[in-house]
Amino acid sequence: MNLVNIEKGQLKTTSKIIADVFGKTHRHVLRAIRDMDCPNDFRESNYGLSSYTSPQNKKIACFDITRDGFSFLCMGFTGKKAAEWKVKYLNAFNEMESGLLSFDKRMTEISLERDELKQVGIKWSALGREIKSRKDIHIARSNQLLDDVQLKLEY
Repeated sequence: MNLVNIEKGQLKTTSKIIADVFGKTHRHVLRAIRDMDCPNDFRESNYGLSSYTSPQNKKIACFDITRDGFSFLCMGFTGKKAAEWKVKYLNAFNEMESGLLSFDKRMTEISLERDELKQVGIKWSALGREIKSRKDIHIARSNQLLDDVQLKLEY
């Protein structure tokens, strides 16, 4: 069973899934959500009233829960499964942080490399202009020399 699913581009789970995964009774999870000490706007945006159908074909109330709501709720859980989840959560967060720091370092390196290449390009452009100028002078001098040494034949 997936603890978290993607729904309409957002990570979500349900109170029923949380109860099943953490080995808690669903009514205790529902009570934990209702008794949470959090601002109402947080509750409204992270816990949506929903329902599921039981194996006995009964419609039972539950909550659709966002990632932030899930984290807020589950950080308050105790017990072996909760502790295992917290360690996995922290490890994943640390791995993500390490990846972001690595990404930031690599982006800085690429940015510095780009700046260096830009400076080399400026130098090459200046060198190219100097070569073209000297080549034009050389061609002009060569042409003048040819003109000076050629015999002038008249018809």
